[in-house]
Amino acid sequence: MNKTYLRGYISVSAALLAKSRDVYRIIYDRTRFDTVFNSKYHNEEKRQYNFLKRVAKERKIKTDFMDTSAYVSLFGEDTGGIIAEVGDKKFVSDDELLGIKRPYLAILDGIEDPYNFGQVLRCFYAAGVDGIVVPERNFYTASAVVARASAGASELLKVASVSSVEEFCVKAKERGITLLATADGEGSENLYECDFERPICVIIGGERRGISKKVMALCDKTLRIEYPKKVNIALSASSAAPIIAFEIGRKIGL
Repeated sequence: MNKTYLRGYISVSAALLAKSRDVYRIIYDRTRFDTVFNSKYHNEEKRQYNFLKRVAKERKIKTDFMDTSAYVSLFGEDTGGIIAEVGDKKFVSDDELLGIKRPYLAILDGIEDPYNFGQVLRCFYAAGVDGIVVPERNFYTASAVVARASAGASELLKVASVSSVEEFCVKAKERGITLLATADGEGSENLYECDFERPICVIIGGERRGISKKVMALCDKTLRIEYPKKVNIALSASSAAPIIAFEIGRKIGL
């Protein structure tokens, strides 16, 4: 049984709300906990603690308190005094994603930093994406970083882990889903001049490897971001993804 630790209220509460993992126990910094409840202030933190206490009681999740020195020694000082010991992320099947009525999906393939990966998940969640596809080798092994960088979106999103992105794309096309690649090159179209309709799936590749030729060949359209000035640089995946995600989301609506 694999165990990892989610850090901070946002990550922990997202995992509890989404039921995206088995939560084995919640650990509090005793001093921080007592300070909050003995204060006339800290109302927001009191609300957060009360939510965690209620859910832990309902689901019979073990709760532990640790002395601050021991807590900081194990987990550091940047957790907000809240840690959850959890199991692996529960992925959905690719068929479940493809079964969503008129979905807005995204494939993330080749992003090479867990913080950037989390940031991209965060922006796609905010832009209204219904589900994410990732290859089997992905950054959910660095769950604490991903959950925190994504502000909990990594837990709230439906995510399918697939053995072959190419095979998923083939299945998506068979279901009538439009595949959009993101690359600047011959034949690419200006993102801002394109019209989009559901069902749709946008593919974000990493800065180094990009999108494979086989997957590119399956795509119905290739999008580029038109820069206001001529530059000899390209945006990183974590910078380009919000622009693409929100422009598509704006045009297709919820």
